[in-house]
Amino acid sequence: MSGERAGMDDCVDCDQAVSVMQIFLDGECGAVMQHTITLHLRDCPSCLHRADFERHLRAFVAAKCREVAPRGLYDRVLHRLPLS
Repeated sequence: MSGERAGMDDCVDCDQAVSVMQIFLDGECGAVMQHTITLHLRDCPSCLHRADFERHLRAFVAAKCREVAPRGLYDRVLHRLPLS
C-alpha cells in the first residue's frame, strides 16, 4: 500500500490491520495509521500475537545475518555490473 489509507478511522478489522502490518512495523506509516493500528493491536490478541511474532522474527534474522562478505567481493560484483 502506498501512503496512508485515506479515511482510515479508529476501527479496522483484522484483514485491514494485517494488510498494513509491515508498514506499521517498519515505522513507515503516518500518524493516523499508527494510532489506528496501535488501537487495534491493543484490542485484538490475535493481531497483537502476529505483530509480536513479526518483531521477534525480524530481531532473530537481524541477529543471525551479521556475516561479512569476503574481502574483494564488493569490487568483483561492481566490476561485473553493466555501466548503464
